[in-house]
Amino acid sequence: MKLLAALILVLSFAVTACVPAKLERLSEKVTRQESRSADLARAFDGANDEAAKRSLGRWIEQVHRERKFSGSIAEGGYLVRFDRKAQGIYDPAYFDRLEPADRYKVTGLKHHHTEGAGVPMTGHRTNQSSDPIEKWYPPEAITRAVTAVAIPGARQKGVRNVEIRLYDRLKTENVVIAGKRQTLAADFTVPWAALLENTRALARTSITSVIRQDSGRKAGFALLQEYDPHRTPLILVHGLLSTPLAWAELTNELWADPQVRQRYQIWHYLYPTNPPPLYSARVMRGQLDELRKSLDPSGKDPAMQRTVVVAHSMGGLLSKSLAVDPKDAFWDAVFTRPLDSLDLTPAQHATLDEAFYWKPRTHVDRIIFCSVPFRGSTWAGSWVGRFGSLLVAPNHAFQDFFVEVEKKNPGMLQPDYQTLTGGKLTSIGGLSPKQRSMEIFDRLPLIPGTAGHVITGSRDLFVAPSSSSLPGAESALEVPSGHGSFHHPQAIAEIRRILALPPAR
Repeated sequence: MKLLAALILVLSFAVTACVPAKLERLSEKVTRQESRSADLARAFDGANDEAAKRSLGRWIEQVHRERKFSGSIAEGGYLVRFDRKAQGIYDPAYFDRLEPADRYKVTGLKHHHTEGAGVPMTGHRTNQSSDPIEKWYPPEAITRAVTAVAIPGARQKGVRNVEIRLYDRLKTENVVIAGKRQTLAADFTVPWAALLENTRALARTSITSVIRQDSGRKAGFALLQEYDPHRTPLILVHGLLSTPLAWAELTNELWADPQVRQRYQIWHYLYPTNPPPLYSARVMRGQLDELRKSLDPSGKDPAMQRTVVVAHSMGGLLSKSLAVDPKDAFWDAVFTRPLDSLDLTPAQHATLDEAFYWKPRTHVDRIIFCSVPFRGSTWAGSWVGRFGSLLVAPNHAFQDFFVEVEKKNPGMLQPDYQTLTGGKLTSIGGLSPKQRSMEIFDRLPLIPGTAGHVITGSRDLFVAPSSSSLPGAESALEVPSGHGSFHHPQAIAEIRRILALPPAR
């Protein structure tokens, strides 16, 4: 039995290190120059058949590669110009590369595409943080689902004017062309898979963020699409021994849902999983506050008034901290003296205040908890957990802070919390059902106005049903799966159902 448990632990490491999707380039049919030119002319005149769209996509790719999009382009009997200023339309200069989506086959994800007007394309951009907003985009790459549309204009002196529009397909569902409203064609999966193919280093951090003190990646949010001041943020928070790559399938499925696309924008959160959950929760709250202030300094955007979170496993503990009011429950358990009586620098005082007396973020409207160990995991307290704890690297930022504060305030810690300065408290140890902080945190209810939803797996070997339940939850669903309950089709359907609900407040 012990051997089986150890094998499961090793396999969980291996699975989390995999890149979840790949692109395979398809062979392209060779057509004669005369046919390509004729098909392109038909596309410029408004034709939307397969051959016309294929020619238009390849032409746009070539023009973009040659960087000829800044002015008018003479092509046969046409004068073509790119729209570079309209809302919801990309300036072609934003991308390093544009290519047709139909060039690729996706493996590892269900391929979602929609028929309609225009040519589905993938926009690629290297994230060099040249724009302040790019601090909040994935560092691996920026990819966008683009639909290119040719809009025929007036013909003058035998030359027809044509305008090319590169629509952000996550923002725009349909457009009016020649007086007729049409659904835009789309490919949501190829651009997503193009980003995922660049995440091999991120995949490795699912292990290195646990067993190394510095995995090379810092905690932070990643906006997977352009910030929209009118769409509700949907934040996905991964669990222990994982990364945001765990959400590859769910993200792909949610983008395929037009109701979700129109109402939400998806953000991922990455954090190292070696510190105790409540330490990582404090870091996440601070980074979320920073992100919101960066995107909307005035705090008036409709998007900033409501947030929905989907969280898995330990990520659910981080997320629950957004919507509880601890008052003095943690402080009295950890410290022997009041906060204001300690000898602290202003920065240390602010850190402890946020770590123990934090205020709930009232913009959090709903949290969907997937296989979350609210009352800990028996595995964390078993020999497997103890063995795992030996592999977990201590978090120096967490440990050194308390060591420095205790030097000036000897005797400040209650006996149960001497491990704060000893480097012995880790993420796995912090999930033990006997860990006092888990008991305190479990007793804190969600604040009024924030709805909780629970999804669990009936075959979960890591989190027992008695630990994953949430008193007062608005809904609870058990699906026939293991610990990765959110992967199950029934769970995905439930998440979509919850996302369609009106605001909880």
